Amino acid sequence: MRALFAAALAAVLAGPAWADAERVITATGTATVYAKPDTARVHYGVRVSEPSADAVKDVLTKTTTAIDEAVKKLKLTGLATSTAPLIVKQSQGNGQGLAVPAAPGAAAAPGPGLGPFLGYSSHTATITEKDPEKLRQAVDAFVKAVTEAGANTAGGEERGGDNNVGIVLPGQEGSGGPRVVLSREDDSAAREAALQKAVTKAVGSAKAIAKGLGGGEVKVLSVTDGGETEKASPESVFNIYGVETSAGPRTPAGEIEVKVRVVVKVSY
Repeated sequence: MRALFAAALAAVLAGPAWADAERVITATGTATVYAKPDTARVHYGVRVSEPSADAVKDVLTKTTTAIDEAVKKLKLTGLATSTAPLIVKQSQGNGQGLAVPAAPGAAAAPGPGLGPFLGYSSHTATITEKDPEKLRQAVDAFVKAVTEAGANTAGGEERGGDNNVGIVLPGQEGSGGPRVVLSREDDSAAREAALQKAVTKAVGSAKAIAKGLGGGEVKVLSVTDGGETEKASPESVFNIYGVETSAGPRTPAGEIEVKVRVVVKVSY
């Protein structure tokens, strides 16, 4: 009996079981670090309008050849290019219906309610250069060369009408000329710096919350990498002057954005 009483008294003195329970706070932190690119992907193409499918293919072929020759003269190292098949179709004229694309080699005259034939070429060039300044010079020279040789779009076939309005295929944002996408082959250093900043922010938030709840020192229990966040597209998009063309916050000219999010759990 005395032993049972002693045990009961010890339990009362210790207080409720939940008094020693671990109190946990979960906080998130985000951080952005900017890094110099070492790779540029240039999307470019040609859009032409002619009275026949044969004329379209002839102009596209000659223009593509001229572009290729202009690129060869640059003698750029670390350059790889790819070309998609040509697209030829008859445009919609007065809105009476879409035309059936002409068969290869055909030169059918436009039917009732139909406009001229349209042609599109789409190309992608990847330029790799470890020195950011040399990369910028190479991109500027490349874009200037292909534009002067006839490239007038960012590649791809326009959809939704013939007035440069509507949805476009990947790599195309309009008919304003080539589009440049900057990236970095190894962004581990920038990512590590961003993670450190994000953790510091998250722990700071957790400490502020604990203080507001009357708690003391906090102890970090776990940190989870939430990955990259809130990217408008998989890549940072710039024109040749370093002005970002994608939606979202502006990024310093000539740099790429590495943005991360972490989840931190602490006890207090």
